[in-house]
Amino acid sequence: MHLENSKFCAIDIETTGLDTKKDEIIAFACVPIVNLKILVHDFFYAMLNPKKYKVDAMKYHGISKDNLKTAPTFAQVAGTIWQALEGILVGYCVEWDYTFLRRQLKSVGVNLKRDVVDIAMVEKWLAGRRRIENVDLRFEAMMKAYGLEQYYRHNAAADAFFAAQIFQIQMRKLLTFGVESAEEVIQLAKQRMDVDHTFGF
Repeated sequence: MHLENSKFCAIDIETTGLDTKKDEIIAFACVPIVNLKILVHDFFYAMLNPKKYKVDAMKYHGISKDNLKTAPTFAQVAGTIWQALEGILVGYCVEWDYTFLRRQLKSVGVNLKRDVVDIAMVEKWLAGRRRIENVDLRFEAMMKAYGLEQYYRHNAAADAFFAAQIFQIQMRKLLTFGVESAEEVIQLAKQRMDVDHTFGF
């Protein structure tokens, strides 16, 4: 399907820790992108009350246990989250987010299966086509390169919007290199991921 007719969803999550097998999602954000446009009005964000909160994780996302007191559990909004995840999932280190989402949705009987595109791998492909060596694939570096002001980092809502803005610009660049379909984007990002996924947060 042509890029202009494809639906993408830029996603980001915050969690109680980094263990994809045990830790829980405490914040989820999804920003739809259709016809190369970011659909701001269809943005979805939710804070989630975990079964077990870990204080150590607060230093990364700033979400306290008190912030989550009145938040719904993942199970209570799982259906809404699944509906929001329509299309190809886009993000920074998006496989990590995807693994968390698949596991927690599976725990409530929902089977999530989506294609994913990592914006860092797209950036590496673009750098290769422009013969740029040693491109900095850190999220902060990519934001700076694309002229995005860095505020509220490690906030799921902000990071999802940052990822959406970067990918929106990347798609326009991809079109200039003759990459016109969503399938091509998925494949080039996957190839790069297979070769090298050793970039930092």
